[in-house]
Amino acid sequence: MGDDTVTTAEEKPELDAPLLSERYQPLQLLARGGAALVYRGRDEILKRDVAIKLFAAGDKANMDQFRDEVRVLASLNHHGVVSISDVGIDRSSPDDIRPFLVMEFVHGSTVRRTVAERELSAREIAEIGFEVAEALEYVHSRGVIHRDISPANIMLTDYGTASSRVRARLTDFGIAIKADTVSDADAATLGTAAYLSPEQTFNEQLTPATDIYSLGLVMLECFTRTRAFPGNAMDSALLRRSEDPPIPASVPEPWAGLIGRMTRRDAAQRPSATQLLRDIRAGLRASTPPVADDRG
Repeated sequence: MGDDTVTTAEEKPELDAPLLSERYQPLQLLARGGAALVYRGRDEILKRDVAIKLFAAGDKANMDQFRDEVRVLASLNHHGVVSISDVGIDRSSPDDIRPFLVMEFVHGSTVRRTVAERELSAREIAEIGFEVAEALEYVHSRGVIHRDISPANIMLTDYGTASSRVRARLTDFGIAIKADTVSDADAATLGTAAYLSPEQTFNEQLTPATDIYSLGLVMLECFTRTRAFPGNAMDSALLRRSEDPPIPASVPEPWAGLIGRMTRRDAAQRPSATQLLRDIRAGLRASTPPVADDRG
């Protein structure tokens, strides 16, 4: 998890917050959710930036979410997934005991912010899709469904070397579930409303295809710079149940056809993450101009 800011060892915290576990100093509030706050922080032992997710105290549902997220993140080890490094309990206030996660801090920008700031090339969008699909292939192979693929949960980071390009990293497994979990009204509809799959909006059994649909909407938004299903949550949910997202003629092939397959209403007709990787790889190869032969 991360943002566009860079910290230094001498930086002073913006918050009057105590050290967590006598080690982690919260510096800046990055995001606020119903169950937790996310901070940019500092590991005072290793002298590096971290992301700290501090859960609300006392509520059983928040504790359950904390345990679930720890369980999922601890089981994952992939370069495309933001990793967990520590967990703990903040006991600085006896009446406000709160669990927290410590994760790697990704210096960069979210897809949401990047799309708002500039137009992405078709190749950039395909590469983002490829890297998220790589992460999803691994996550799905571990029996996990992310359930909240959105532009805000994909980080783009540049390692700053001459030969490197921007890399996509998948964040926020706070509502991820095991693929064999039985769906219920609360579990199925959690997620960012604009990117929910049709089956999520109607409380149906979820499969890895749910993540593929959401990634398709993210890729489409990268091309159009607008949401495929605008409006309030209920209206957009009903619309995606009855219609496939419109793909404008400005989206080039093969990406228009691929996004169309990813966002089919019937989950069984969507490609798997493995199939998606093959299709994106083939599209990238086809769009790469041949290298000229300078030999006499």
